[in-house]
Amino acid sequence: MRILIISQYFWPENFRINELSEELKKEGHNITVLTGYPNYPKGEIFKDFLNNKNKFNNYKGIKIIRIPILARKQGKLKLTLNYLSFLFNSIFIGYFKLYQKKFDLIFTFQVSPITIGITSAFFSSIKNCPSVFWVLDLWPDTLVALNIIKRKWQIKLFKFLVNWIYGKCDIILAQSKNLLKEIKKYPSVKENTYYFPSWGDSNLFRKKVEPADEVSKSNKFTILFAGNIGEAQDFPNILNAVRELKSKKVKDFRIVVVGEGSKKEWLEKNVQKFELENYFEIHKGYKFERMPSFFLHADALLVSLLNKEVFNITIPGKLQFYLSSGIPIIGMLCGEGAEVIRKSNSGYVCNSGEYIELSKIIIKISNMNKKQLEILGKNGKKYSRKEFLKSKLVKKLESIFIKAKNQRNIDKDKKLKI
Repeated sequence: MRILIISQYFWPENFRINELSEELKKEGHNITVLTGYPNYPKGEIFKDFLNNKNKFNNYKGIKIIRIPILARKQGKLKLTLNYLSFLFNSIFIGYFKLYQKKFDLIFTFQVSPITIGITSAFFSSIKNCPSVFWVLDLWPDTLVALNIIKRKWQIKLFKFLVNWIYGKCDIILAQSKNLLKEIKKYPSVKENTYYFPSWGDSNLFRKKVEPADEVSKSNKFTILFAGNIGEAQDFPNILNAVRELKSKKVKDFRIVVVGEGSKKEWLEKNVQKFELENYFEIHKGYKFERMPSFFLHADALLVSLLNKEVFNITIPGKLQFYLSSGIPIIGMLCGEGAEVIRKSNSGYVCNSGEYIELSKIIIKISNMNKKQLEILGKNGKKYSRKEFLKSKLVKKLESIFIKAKNQRNIDKDKKLKI
């Protein structure tokens, strides 16, 4: 099948769509990716890309069509311009770059922003092929939760846009069951929705690697936080938990943070402000392929989210990856993500914002012996294979693609008969 993947983010940026496109390629599909210039998460166009753009036009045999965009940088205005530049350039420049190409299906990877759905609707129409839309970020709910939009007219406008986009999709996929329920509330959504989570088993954990040299050697119980350091991850309450433990003179643990994001500078400043340098070790973000070497330092993995409805109905993308690592999980979150940790019996979880409870969990898990920790890790791995096995999910996605294509052909036949 000739598949056009539309995603604002793609390799060398670290997103699941990289791995998914690779798996679809292995299954024999002809994959083309329409994406922007790489600039996430730091908000600056990658220097390696600027030095040699041709080097980034192919990913493991996958053709990449890149369109220029304004870098994200810092601030709401520049982020908005980043989103809009991708929207307009992906349509106008993308049209000419894809003019002579034919496709059997459009697959869209929808994290922020939702406006990527306008691009997918455009190409689905002009290429006359079905559109499969994978929702990982619910708009406008995420914008409201992060106080990016507040006015009623803004919310109504975005809901109108989202309803229009959903109505243009042949099939809509949701990364969590509760997210699926929210999507079904839109009037334009028919019986064309499916639950499609991120996968857990990564081939990266099957490779033998050495512990990352960047992390200092220590006998302290090491908790690793890997990924985006943003508003949603609620770092103020992570710091509050550590401050609580400091006040109780608990010293035998540390939190290693590996990643980038809008709150990283805030985190670094406040670690110094509250004299928590002995408890935190903060590193820059690294390529996805390098993460297992950092995980080798970890006795436990930390995931956290704000207590907002939109976050409670999602499963954090890192959680499946955490489960597949075989390392115990500490969670400070509510909703579906918390339920995954509880059902898998892979660690301990408290509600979002409950930093006192988080501090108690840190004490509890750091006092466990090696065998107890191994059991929790094995539980997570077992649950990951059962619920989030990549090979099964890729097969499921292929069957969804076939349904979308067949349904489009049936609709064409009906129109011809009329």
